[in-house]
Amino acid sequence: MNKSLERKIKKADSLLREKQPSKAVTVIKEAIREFPETPYLYYLLGIARMKCCRFFLAKRALEKADKLDPDNPENLRSLGWVKVMLGNLQEGRNDLRNAINLNLTNPLAYLDLAMSYFHFYEFEQGFEWLNRAKALAPKDPYVLYNSEIAEKMRKEADKYSKFDLKLMRKEKLNPRVQKSFRFLMLERFFKNKPLAKEEAEEIKEELELSGLGDKTLIYKDNIDENLTKENIPERRKEIEQALLGLLKESENDFTLEDIKEVIYNERNDNEFSKIISIFDKGQDLDELNKILQLLNDAWNYFPHKCLAGLCPMEKILKHQGK
Repeated sequence: MNKSLERKIKKADSLLREKQPSKAVTVIKEAIREFPETPYLYYLLGIARMKCCRFFLAKRALEKADKLDPDNPENLRSLGWVKVMLGNLQEGRNDLRNAINLNLTNPLAYLDLAMSYFHFYEFEQGFEWLNRAKALAPKDPYVLYNSEIAEKMRKEADKYSKFDLKLMRKEKLNPRVQKSFRFLMLERFFKNKPLAKEEAEEIKEELELSGLGDKTLIYKDNIDENLTKENIPERRKEIEQALLGLLKESENDFTLEDIKEVIYNERNDNEFSKIISIFDKGQDLDELNKILQLLNDAWNYFPHKCLAGLCPMEKILKHQGK
């Protein structure tokens, strides 16, 4: 491998491990300009963009990787998942099945396919694929953790009739709901933070591809100047009380500690969609938007293990030197 290419890949990998996907995107795009026919760079770009919730742009990169390196199971697995996140369930699941056919021993492909069913209340099919993942990796902490979440999701769904679940599934696939969901996911990566020019351009393009071109980006001047590390605990308590009220109102079997645990142990942005699934019961769009905003606040103000026990807002303050 070319030494320059190797250095850039290592740098991008390091940034991804350090939970800095936006910076990784910049590094990878620089590498692509120098090595435009390297499929692994497009795969990495797709992964980095997914971690930034830029799903349309991630899909574009992963499709390029698949074109340059056909039948690569990891490319297909990631492409399949991003299609699921964009609401293209049939295409996404087909790609995930093809990834499994190309590599029958990767439990994560089975797990991704399982989660594509759980998120839409299709538990029979979901557990079929989850059990295959568990058979391949019976002691894998990530597989077991997702299995526990899936069981709780099924228990919660058992409160509803098949007809109600069908309506909830239909509402979740509603284009307006999908659009709102994507914006809330994306917003976590540009709200209350300064944006470099290239990052802002990427987000604008993602918003346009999402049909959200009229949304306003939040630049440095819009950051809440009154936010300090001293008032974060107070804000966290407010969010906890709001979540407790929401859990009580929905008679949900999940607890506040369950939500905190998912956020604390997050490994990727699939975790945020899991939390949304706890509360997404086919509400109207206005109500769902309120729930998404509350969950977005919880994600930003609750501690994350990958951030050394800090929350994203504390990291922002640290970056600002406050």
